[in-house]
Amino acid sequence: MIRGKFIILEGGEGSGKTTVGERLKLEFPDAVYTQDPGGTPLGEHIRKILMSDETKGIDVRAELLLFLAGRAELVGKVIRPALENGKLVISNRFGLSSIAYQVYGRQKPELLEFFRTASKIITLGCEPDACVLLDVTPETGVARVHSRPEEPTRFDNETLDFHVRVREGLLKHAAEFGTPFVIDAEKPLEDVWTETMNAVQSVLR
Repeated sequence: MIRGKFIILEGGEGSGKTTVGERLKLEFPDAVYTQDPGGTPLGEHIRKILMSDETKGIDVRAELLLFLAGRAELVGKVIRPALENGKLVISNRFGLSSIAYQVYGRQKPELLEFFRTASKIITLGCEPDACVLLDVTPETGVARVHSRPEEPTRFDNETLDFHVRVREGLLKHAAEFGTPFVIDAEKPLEDVWTETMNAVQSVLR
């Protein structure tokens, strides 16, 4: 059995993950695309709860556990079956985001060990082959988010200091999620796209 490749797209708010992901769908139409949290009926429900003001002020432990619950369902129902069938899987966010947002953003370093222990059970051995990290300064990312017509999520509305800490976590831990490809996402979109394609193709060789 040939296991498929698993690539995750990571980055702070406004880094362009969704835009790049949509273009990847056109280049690799046979791949399985998903998002974390999301990707399953339960995951989408959890996503709706987590992104809304309904959970503003939620205990960080509860917040992390909800993300982990959605990820467990996503791995079991979508990611693992696709990889076992030899498919390329591309996910908009994965475990790195939990470290960046709940551990670094929320300033809870004591949760890192718990996250790693829980993840060993949750991921069922489905570790990413590569992490494409679209890196932008928090100032740029926040400005992009608030220029969109969509209503910002509660994470979009966090303080600039929060996003600074998130970026620190993303950059510091990217190499724990497969081969890291850190791309300067403040460059023109076509440059970002070219570098992303080069990264993905290098993983598929």
